[in-house]
Amino acid sequence: MARQRWGRRIEFFLTSLGYSVGVGDLWRFPYLVMKNGGGAFLIPIVIFNVFGAMPIVYMEMIMGQYSQSGAIPVWNVCPLLKGAGYGTVIITFLFSIYYAVIICWMLLYFIYSFFPTLPWSTCDNDWNILETCTVTKAATKDLTNTTSVFATTLAPNMTSNVTLGPMSNVTDTIPVMTSSEQFWRYKVLQLTDGLEDLGSVSWPLLGCLAAIEVGCFLCIFKGVKLTGKVVYFTVLGPFVLLAVFLIRGVILPGADTGIKYYLTPDIEKLAEGRIWAEACMQVFFSIGPGLGAMITFASYNKFSNNCMRDAIIVCLLDLITGFIGGFVVFSIIGHVCYVNDIEIEDFARSGYGLGFIAYPEAANYLPPSQLWCALFFFMSVFLGIDSEFPGYEITVTALTDEFPKLFKGKTVLMTFVVILAAFLLAIPQVTQGGYYLLTLMDWYTATFSMTIMAVIELLVMVYIYGISKVDKNMKEMTGRGVPLYFKICWLFITPILLTTTVVFTCITYAPPVVDDYVYPEWAVAIGWLIACCSLVPIPLYAIYKLCTTEGTMMERLRINLQPNEKWGPPRDEIASEIKQYGEQYVPDVDNEIKKPEPIDDGKVAYDNPSFQTKL
Repeated sequence: MARQRWGRRIEFFLTSLGYSVGVGDLWRFPYLVMKNGGGAFLIPIVIFNVFGAMPIVYMEMIMGQYSQSGAIPVWNVCPLLKGAGYGTVIITFLFSIYYAVIICWMLLYFIYSFFPTLPWSTCDNDWNILETCTVTKAATKDLTNTTSVFATTLAPNMTSNVTLGPMSNVTDTIPVMTSSEQFWRYKVLQLTDGLEDLGSVSWPLLGCLAAIEVGCFLCIFKGVKLTGKVVYFTVLGPFVLLAVFLIRGVILPGADTGIKYYLTPDIEKLAEGRIWAEACMQVFFSIGPGLGAMITFASYNKFSNNCMRDAIIVCLLDLITGFIGGFVVFSIIGHVCYVNDIEIEDFARSGYGLGFIAYPEAANYLPPSQLWCALFFFMSVFLGIDSEFPGYEITVTALTDEFPKLFKGKTVLMTFVVILAAFLLAIPQVTQGGYYLLTLMDWYTATFSMTIMAVIELLVMVYIYGISKVDKNMKEMTGRGVPLYFKICWLFITPILLTTTVVFTCITYAPPVVDDYVYPEWAVAIGWLIACCSLVPIPLYAIYKLCTTEGTMMERLRINLQPNEKWGPPRDEIASEIKQYGEQYVPDVDNEIKKPEPIDDGKVAYDNPSFQTKL
């Protein structure tokens, strides 16, 4: 059966863009810029985007498009390291499990946005602790002069003086908090004391989680033909809303103060190695090189698609979107601080805290608040789904490509099974202590493995397969080779940049924290198991191949470091595309069909020696 194709070229581009541009660009990126030197932080962000992510995304698109296969069988290019393909699928699946929970939080907020009174705008709800609840920051100045209501956070890389516990026992230990923060802690999360006590399932969150998973299934169960149509709405819609928020934000009183704070550079911060590591992790977490996504998406392209253009535009648009998202965030925050006469540093909140506490608080000052809050979380839900359902698509494609006889004609069933498994594994994360589990998974899933996988891909394709062969493959597809810039990046700049970052991250490693809660040793051990489960298949599969291949050890090693007979495009499918036009297939950069030349030996165009010679 012929491989599915994107209906139009733009469908591949929009899917890749939707996967790259997610909630991290709107929530995490602005905070990191503010935290790490303002406008100065854009320097390492640009460097890692242009010299780190972009070359790898381009390489992955070449791998997927040329081989016409998913994240596992593409490693027929180097059978000895095929375990890396299984590792990328494991990372992607683990990421999909907890990312769906984050989206279900957004969906719950979206639903609450339609209430006549926003539940996080008052302190008279049954979950509020009246003694410590306030609606505005200004109202808290008389209550405490030592603790800012915005100083606490639930982000894993920051700590505070908050002590979590049963609601009946917290009035003496929890500082004054806004109603939006109490809504997040006590209504949405209903936090327990720690991972040791997961508590009961939150049924509203479970219902939202089920809705997200059903939505993902409906987006992909028919393959890329359906996915390519869905992205017109799920990708373009949030960009329209982002433009609306930008226009609305910059005209608000006090917006200039927030934007100035956002962009003011602190060059001295660039001397801190931690800032460079955070820039690398942000870029890779956002764009997703090393997760097999671009390999999978490109495998559904026409053989002659100009993937270099797509790689460059996707990476640059991801960078620009995050930058614009910062304008949106800090223009609105600047307005809130202007209205309440407070310092903008009080909104220095990271990660989920920014999205689920600061944004709803800011919506209270944008009449009609229900409208703006609903639009914001509507946009966030679709930004999240754009990055969620491709993860399932990657897993399904990899398995069906690797085991075609076993899963032939069972794509819909495979999609259902994969999403159902992810849903069941995510249920513990919608319990009262589920946030601790989610933080643990997030910390160990994406911190090390993703960058390591990207480095392995690069080293295999450049130093084992050979950069000259990659250049030849690109010529076969588009008529043009790889530009010198990308060759230099692949050979020297990108591997050095990423390897240095991985080493520094390992040296400065610290276990995750949630407020004052310290994860017990057994939980940290589980975290390392999560991190290693994507790396273990690499040595295990290498041992398997060396043991099952005939010959001496050196012969086995040599055989398994070379592409096997399954590597490369399916020639029968390419031949059928040529016959469709009744012409010889000579690709050029514009994907046009040139006038055919006579073929004397009766072979199909792709096999004809004259075809290879002309390329």
